[in-house]
Amino acid sequence: MPQVRFKPINKNTAESNGATPARKPSEQALEYVDVGFGVAPRLAEAIRKRVEQLRDPSTREQELKTLQQQVEKVRNPSTRDAELETLRKRLDAEVEKAKAEGPERRRKATEQFVEQAKKARKRVEPTYKKHVEPTYKKHVEPVYKQRLEPTLKKALERV
Repeated sequence: MPQVRFKPINKNTAESNGATPARKPSEQALEYVDVGFGVAPRLAEAIRKRVEQLRDPSTREQELKTLQQQVEKVRNPSTRDAELETLRKRLDAEVEKAKAEGPERRRKATEQFVEQAKKARKRVEPTYKKHVEPTYKKHVEPVYKQRLEPTLKKALERV
């Protein structure tokens, strides 16, 4: 499987010798995350489409012939290199599309996650205030004040 390569991001970064400076690791990591967010839905859609085509009797025969032809081209030593190059180009094109879609999908996923967290907090907070907070004040806080605070004061006086 070919490795995915990323082009450097240029943001007013031309150095005096014309070379582009190295990107920050955080930028590289974010780019990888974006590709992941872009690839997953594209891959799922491609699989869904292929399965639908294979389930449909009217398109199944043609799909199987196409797959068989691709396999034969890869197996044949005279056409293998050209077919692999074609597949690499298709993969690179799909990865580029995923890179373009990734940031938006990541933002949407982050927004959904934050919204779910807010809903969970609204659901849990009343229980916390009703049960956990009073229990903490009744059982934990006195022990803290009785045992830890004097010990901390003594330690701070020594320092």
